[in-house]
Amino acid sequence: MRTCGWPSLAILLIAVGPAAADDITVYRCKGGNGQVTVQDSPCGSGQTEVSRSSMTRPQDPPPKPAAPPPQPPDDEPLPAPDYASSVLLRPPPLYQCTDYDGDVRYSEDYDPANRCVPLAVLGYGLTGPQAATACRWVQESCLEMDDASACVQFKAKLKQARSDALHAFSDTAAFRKSEVQRLERIVNDSCR
Repeated sequence: MRTCGWPSLAILLIAVGPAAADDITVYRCKGGNGQVTVQDSPCGSGQTEVSRSSMTRPQDPPPKPAAPPPQPPDDEPLPAPDYASSVLLRPPPLYQCTDYDGDVRYSEDYDPANRCVPLAVLGYGLTGPQAATACRWVQESCLEMDDASACVQFKAKLKQARSDALHAFSDTAAFRKSEVQRLERIVNDSCR
Protein backbone atom coordinates (compact mmCIF):
# COMPACT_ATOMS: atom_id res chain seq x y z
CA MET A 1 0.00 0.00 0.00
CA ARG A 2 1.45 3.36 -0.99
CA THR A 3 1.24 6.19 1.52
CA CYS A 4 2.03 9.82 0.92
CA GLY A 5 4.13 12.04 3.15
CA TRP A 6 1.38 14.61 3.63
CA PRO A 7 -0.01 14.82 7.15
CA SER A 8 -3.40 16.38 7.52
CA LEU A 9 -3.51 19.99 8.64
CA ALA A 10 -4.93 18.94 12.00
CA ILE A 11 -1.98 16.62 12.66
CA LEU A 12 0.42 19.34 11.56
CA LEU A 13 -1.11 21.86 13.94
CA ILE A 14 -0.98 19.36 16.81
CA ALA A 15 2.68 18.71 16.05
CA VAL A 16 3.44 22.44 16.08
CA GLY A 17 2.58 22.54 19.80
CA PRO A 18 1.03 25.22 21.99
CA ALA A 19 0.53 28.73 20.68
CA ALA A 20 3.78 30.64 20.90
CA ALA A 21 2.94 33.35 18.36
CA ASP A 22 0.10 34.37 16.10
CA ASP A 23 1.89 33.36 12.87
CA ILE A 24 3.65 30.13 11.95
CA THR A 25 5.73 29.22 8.92
CA VAL A 26 5.04 25.93 7.15
CA TYR A 27 7.83 24.38 5.05
CA ARG A 28 7.21 21.83 2.31
CA CYS A 29 10.39 19.80 1.77
CA LYS A 30 11.30 17.19 -0.82
CA GLY A 31 13.76 14.46 0.17
CA GLY A 32 16.27 12.73 -2.05
CA ASN A 33 13.85 9.83 -2.53
CA GLY A 34 11.14 12.22 -3.80
CA GLN A 35 9.00 12.02 -0.66
CA VAL A 36 7.39 15.34 0.25
CA THR A 37 6.96 16.31 3.91
CA VAL A 38 5.34 19.28 5.59
CA GLN A 39 6.95 20.63 8.76
CA ASP A 40 7.20 23.70 10.94
CA SER A 41 11.02 23.92 10.80
CA PRO A 42 13.31 24.66 7.83
CA CYS A 43 14.18 21.77 5.52
CA GLY A 44 17.08 19.62 6.69
CA SER A 45 20.22 18.65 4.83
CA GLY A 46 19.49 16.39 1.90
CA GLN A 47 16.06 18.00 1.43
CA THR A 48 14.98 20.64 -1.07
CA GLU A 49 12.56 23.37 -0.04
CA VAL A 50 9.61 23.20 -2.44
CA SER A 51 7.57 26.00 -0.91
CA ARG A 52 7.18 28.00 2.25
CA SER A 53 4.04 29.69 3.49
CA SER A 54 2.93 31.58 6.54
CA MET A 55 -0.39 31.15 8.23
CA THR A 56 -2.14 32.50 11.28
CA ARG A 57 -2.29 29.98 14.09
CA PRO A 58 -5.93 28.93 14.63
CA GLN A 59 -7.45 30.04 17.91
CA ASP A 60 -10.45 28.59 19.73
CA PRO A 61 -13.24 31.11 20.27
CA PRO A 62 -13.75 32.23 23.86
CA PRO A 63 -16.47 30.30 25.72
CA LYS A 64 -19.90 31.85 25.69
CA PRO A 65 -20.98 33.24 29.06
CA ALA A 66 -24.01 31.57 30.59
CA ALA A 67 -27.11 33.75 30.59
CA PRO A 68 -28.53 34.38 34.08
CA PRO A 69 -32.02 32.96 34.64
CA PRO A 70 -34.85 35.51 34.42
CA GLN A 71 -35.88 36.92 37.80
CA PRO A 72 -39.55 37.37 38.69
CA PRO A 73 -40.68 40.74 40.06
CA ASP A 74 -40.32 41.15 43.85
CA ASP A 75 -44.07 41.21 44.51
CA GLU A 76 -44.84 37.89 42.72
CA PRO A 77 -44.39 34.57 44.52
CA LEU A 78 -42.00 32.10 42.93
CA PRO A 79 -43.77 29.32 41.03
CA ALA A 80 -43.30 25.79 42.34
CA PRO A 81 -40.79 23.93 40.20
CA ASP A 82 -42.21 21.20 37.98
CA TYR A 83 -39.24 18.87 37.85
CA ALA A 84 -41.00 16.19 35.83
CA SER A 85 -41.61 18.38 32.80
CA SER A 86 -38.80 20.96 32.98
CA VAL A 87 -35.69 18.79 33.24
CA LEU A 88 -34.14 18.20 29.84
CA LEU A 89 -31.27 15.81 29.32
CA ARG A 90 -28.40 16.65 27.04
CA PRO A 91 -28.85 15.04 23.65
CA PRO A 92 -26.33 12.33 22.74
CA PRO A 93 -23.22 13.62 21.00
CA LEU A 94 -23.73 14.33 17.31
CA TYR A 95 -20.86 15.10 14.94
CA GLN A 96 -20.94 17.17 11.76
CA CYS A 97 -18.39 15.71 9.35
CA THR A 98 -17.27 17.71 6.31
CA ASP A 99 -15.25 16.05 3.57
CA TYR A 100 -12.64 17.55 1.25
CA ASP A 101 -15.33 18.57 -1.29
CA GLY A 102 -17.45 20.35 1.34
CA ASP A 103 -20.12 17.65 1.56
CA VAL A 104 -21.61 17.37 5.07
CA ARG A 105 -22.92 14.33 6.90
CA TYR A 106 -24.02 13.78 10.51
CA SER A 107 -22.92 10.89 12.70
CA GLU A 108 -23.59 9.85 16.28
CA ASP A 109 -20.10 8.31 16.36
CA TYR A 110 -16.82 10.14 15.87
CA ASP A 111 -15.76 8.38 12.67
CA PRO A 112 -13.99 10.69 10.20
CA ALA A 113 -13.64 8.98 6.83
CA ASN A 114 -10.38 8.89 4.87
CA ARG A 115 -10.02 8.86 1.12
CA CYS A 116 -7.24 9.18 -1.41
CA VAL A 117 -7.63 12.25 -3.66
CA PRO A 118 -5.67 12.10 -6.96
CA LEU A 119 -2.88 14.69 -7.06
CA ALA A 120 -4.10 15.86 -10.48
CA VAL A 121 -7.40 16.89 -8.83
CA LEU A 122 -5.42 18.88 -6.26
CA GLY A 123 -3.64 20.84 -9.02
CA TYR A 124 -0.27 19.09 -9.15
CA GLY A 125 1.09 19.04 -12.69
CA LEU A 126 1.95 15.35 -12.92
CA THR A 127 2.09 13.55 -16.27
CA GLY A 128 2.50 9.98 -17.40
CA PRO A 129 1.48 6.80 -15.60
CA GLN A 130 2.44 8.24 -12.21
CA ALA A 131 -0.30 10.88 -12.55
CA ALA A 132 -2.99 8.21 -12.66
CA THR A 133 -1.95 6.52 -9.39
CA ALA A 134 -0.47 9.30 -7.24
CA CYS A 135 -2.80 10.54 -4.53
CA ARG A 136 -2.94 12.29 -1.17
CA TRP A 137 -4.88 10.90 1.78
CA VAL A 138 -7.35 13.39 3.21
CA GLN A 139 -9.58 12.99 6.25
CA GLU A 140 -12.98 14.46 6.95
CA SER A 141 -13.22 17.11 9.62
CA CYS A 142 -15.68 15.96 12.31
CA LEU A 143 -16.76 18.40 15.02
CA GLU A 144 -19.18 17.80 17.87
CA MET A 145 -22.30 19.94 17.49
CA ASP A 146 -23.75 22.11 20.26
CA ASP A 147 -26.98 20.88 21.89
CA ALA A 148 -29.34 23.20 19.96
CA SER A 149 -27.85 22.28 16.56
CA ALA A 150 -27.83 18.59 17.51
CA CYS A 151 -31.54 18.83 18.38
CA VAL A 152 -32.32 20.31 14.96
CA GLN A 153 -30.56 17.35 13.31
CA PHE A 154 -32.17 14.76 15.63
CA LYS A 155 -35.60 16.15 14.72
CA ALA A 156 -34.70 15.89 11.02
CA LYS A 157 -33.44 12.32 11.57
CA LEU A 158 -36.72 11.47 13.33
CA LYS A 159 -38.75 12.83 10.41
CA GLN A 160 -36.67 10.76 7.96
CA ALA A 161 -36.89 7.66 10.20
CA ARG A 162 -40.71 7.94 10.30
CA SER A 163 -40.79 8.12 6.49
CA ASP A 164 -38.40 5.14 6.24
CA ALA A 165 -40.55 3.12 8.66
CA LEU A 166 -43.68 3.92 6.68
CA HIS A 167 -42.07 2.61 3.47
CA ALA A 168 -40.05 -0.27 5.00
CA PHE A 169 -40.06 -3.80 3.60
CA SER A 170 -41.08 -6.60 5.95
CA ASP A 171 -37.47 -7.65 6.59
CA THR A 172 -36.48 -4.15 7.82
CA ALA A 173 -39.77 -3.03 9.42
CA ALA A 174 -38.80 -4.02 12.98
CA PHE A 175 -35.48 -2.16 12.77
CA ARG A 176 -37.12 0.94 11.26
CA LYS A 177 -39.75 0.97 14.02
CA SER A 178 -37.11 0.65 16.76
CA GLU A 179 -35.11 3.51 15.20
CA VAL A 180 -38.21 5.74 15.27
CA GLN A 181 -38.76 4.89 18.95
CA ARG A 182 -35.09 5.59 19.79
CA LEU A 183 -35.15 8.98 18.06
CA GLU A 184 -38.51 9.88 19.64
CA ARG A 185 -36.96 9.25 23.10
CA ILE A 186 -34.01 11.52 22.26
CA VAL A 187 -36.25 14.32 20.96
CA ASN A 188 -38.74 14.03 23.86
CA ASP A 189 -36.03 13.87 26.56
CA SER A 190 -33.64 16.47 25.13
CA CYS A 191 -35.16 18.59 22.38
CA ARG A 192 -38.59 19.91 23.39
